[in-house]
Amino acid sequence: MKTLLFLLLALVAPFTDAEKQRLAAAEQIAKRTPAMREAAKTYSAARKAYTEDRNKFPADRDKNASKTYREATKAYEAALKKAILAVDATLEPLLAKQAELKKLGLDKANEGESVADSDSKKNDAMAQVKDDPKLPRVLLIGDSISIGYTLAVREKLKGKANVHRIPQNGGATEVGLEKMKAWLGAGKWDVIHFNFGLHDAKYNSETTQRASREQYIANLKTLITQMKATGARLVFATTTPVPMGGVLSPTRKFDSVEARNELAVQLMQSSDVAIDDLYATAKPIMEKHGRPNDVHFAPEGYEVLATAVAASIESALAKR
Repeated sequence: MKTLLFLLLALVAPFTDAEKQRLAAAEQIAKRTPAMREAAKTYSAARKAYTEDRNKFPADRDKNASKTYREATKAYEAALKKAILAVDATLEPLLAKQAELKKLGLDKANEGESVADSDSKKNDAMAQVKDDPKLPRVLLIGDSISIGYTLAVREKLKGKANVHRIPQNGGATEVGLEKMKAWLGAGKWDVIHFNFGLHDAKYNSETTQRASREQYIANLKTLITQMKATGARLVFATTTPVPMGGVLSPTRKFDSVEARNELAVQLMQSSDVAIDDLYATAKPIMEKHGRPNDVHFAPEGYEVLATAVAASIESALAKR
């Protein structure tokens, strides 16, 4: 089965060499015009400020820098399109195609994500599921890692369960506390497979994580209580590894997920929650199927995770 990522990659380079040359030639001429030189100065200043801001910890970042950069980028691209069409009006269809492809390539909700593991509307993993009333209902809760394996889990449990997922990247436990009631809705769930971990462990400043280990466990306790109230069997997925010793860049680093997993497993065992040890599943494949210097996975890696997730769900369904 082709994954969504493979399908998207197949769409990334649709231009012929001749089309690329036409666009490049017209763009080169357009950028020499006085109007574009002025637009480039404004854009470059906004980009520099944004780049400098992104090199800070999340807690130290200026939201206005991101907004200003987005607005400057939009203005620059509009000016460039106008200038290119002034050079060659017949390029409009190619520019429209280029814009659509750019949306696919830039549609990333968080650092490191591709379309395949983001909560973009272009990702089929985020599509609503129409229930087969004869089958049990399963809910997947988690961040971008869970988004990445959603489609494969649905395929593996096809004819066995209706596999839903929350309509967004679940993020940290604080997001779960805010959104859980809406995620659970009023319907009946037979199994809820969930994970929170990476976002909680991420350093929000030089010395603090988004949630301390103590706060992380306290939040999980509350979330377990909320999910258990549905009558569903719960399966907790341990948090997958962070490479590079947890330091992906000077401002993108994580507390020990191993230590946090140990605390979470203790909580799950005392709370009668089943455990899907995705950390153990992912650890041996990180070098081959993980993405370089990132927490996400290549399609083959998500396939391995999906096999483990589907097996844990089937086991939970058999005990309901």
